[in-house]
Amino acid sequence: MNLGPDNQPVGTLRALPGWSAACLLAAGPLVALPAPQGSGAVSECEAAAQASDWDAAVTVCEEAIRESPDTYGIHYFLGFAYQARQEWTRAGAAFESFLTAVEGLPEDVARPEEQLGIAARSAGLAWFRGGDLETALPLLRRTAEAEPADAEVHFFLGVGLMQRGDAEGAEAAFSIVVREAPQIHQARFFAAQLRYDAGDYEAAGAHLTRYLEAAPSGPLAADAHWMAGSIALRRSESETADPGAAGEARSHFAALLEVEPDSPRAAVAHYFLGTIAADREECDQARRHYEDFLRIAPDHERASEVRRYLEEGFAPCPAPAGNSPNSQGLC
Repeated sequence: MNLGPDNQPVGTLRALPGWSAACLLAAGPLVALPAPQGSGAVSECEAAAQASDWDAAVTVCEEAIRESPDTYGIHYFLGFAYQARQEWTRAGAAFESFLTAVEGLPEDVARPEEQLGIAARSAGLAWFRGGDLETALPLLRRTAEAEPADAEVHFFLGVGLMQRGDAEGAEAAFSIVVREAPQIHQARFFAAQLRYDAGDYEAAGAHLTRYLEAAPSGPLAADAHWMAGSIALRRSESETADPGAAGEARSHFAALLEVEPDSPRAAVAHYFLGTIAADREECDQARRHYEDFLRIAPDHERASEVRRYLEEGFAPCPAPAGNSPNSQGLC
């Protein structure tokens, strides 16, 4: 999985909602319950948050909590401030403090339901980005159940469930993302990965095709080409061999090499490309791919076999002159 420095998938998601001035203004009445009379720190906390002055908000809201620990709205504002500064663990803790305080109110006190939903969502995403999957997942599930069309939450929920090994739950979450927000291309890739791991290569291949059409230069393009090439290679070797499958595999492995020319799986791609070229009697290409395989992975378990091919020749290609590897050797 390709995650960025803040532990979120690269290049797919919009900014977290909930830190707009409108959202903060909507929460304004929270600060008055049960803020003490003349609480300057509480007023400064609210003002700094509404002005998006996040550094000041952290300072004055922390002071407001010390001054008025039972004013639960302060934690809500503080959560946005830490979220804006990408201090994910602190943001998650602040939002959870708000949730705990509000949910512990007496039954006859009205609850700010909209803010509760925003806080639960924000806490789940913050804990996820902070790397605390165990704390994040219940909050993400809570939000997903309350907002079944929230594609961003379902995406993170799917990623978290994949990491936990819950393939069925992850696939269900990604299916919602694919339906509700097809622009989050990585959801389709992860759906493909789950189908591939389950042995459903036809469904996996369909997802990979759609992913590569939508994000040909995406952060997971190399992984997609690798899987798609492997699926095509399987089809080319099956009992009902697809005559175009070898060419499809060749295209995907070549695309992989453009992205990562010297990786361990690039070596395996060269091996497969060499084999496909040899089957097509393209001997010069086959030799070049086999030699690149040996250059990248000289100790691979098939390296000695490939060296023997190059030294002795391989059908229908004879050994090069001098009985030694020669990248210029021709049939």
